[in-house]
Amino acid sequence: MKIAVPLFRKRVSPHFGSSSRILLLETKGEEICQETIWDLGGEGPVEIARRLVALGVEELICGGIQSHYKDWLIGKGVRVVDNQRGVAREIVQDLLLII
Repeated sequence: MKIAVPLFRKRVSPHFGSSSRILLLETKGEEICQETIWDLGGEGPVEIARRLVALGVEELICGGIQSHYKDWLIGKGVRVVDNQRGVAREIVQDLLLII
């Protein structure tokens, strides 16, 4: 599964679209197989959402997200786990245990 997490330093960004740095993870079961940080430059939330879909992201873990971006991503087949706070990698590892 491909998971994306917008970053603020090493933490989950408080709001989708406020950071162009994205932690991209590929997982198999509960294991993280690959990890990369992408900097999408000065892109806004619409372009970030489009890029995530183009990259084949299946799950977005984020802080706050406006409902129209969330609905658009869900409509494209991306599971959105919002209202997350903390160190990004730790949040992903915790969520992998309950998926």
